Amino acid sequence: MIAGPFQIEEKFKITGRGTVVVIAKTTSLPVGKVLHATIVLPDNSRMEVKAYKESLLRRIPEPLEKEAYLLQGVEKAQVPEGSTIELYAI
Repeated sequence: MIAGPFQIEEKFKITGRGTVVVIAKTTSLPVGKVLHATIVLPDNSRMEVKAYKESLLRRIPEPLEKEAYLLQGVEKAQVPEGSTIELYAI
């Protein structure tokens, strides 16, 4: 199963876990399983990484559900504004 490309809307680092990117869409990709991700940078170069899907639910000020992906071996600075992500179930 292939999903994307999706615009990366947010990114942040979780200490001890890694870099997380957030997309506005929801997919049927599995939670807790290793996914293959391709980060496409604004200059069209590509970075291949492993990712894990996590749901991101914010309740303030109103419910907003998005998906987040924990990227292995990627620093926040390596994912510049304007990057997209393509996801593949392994």
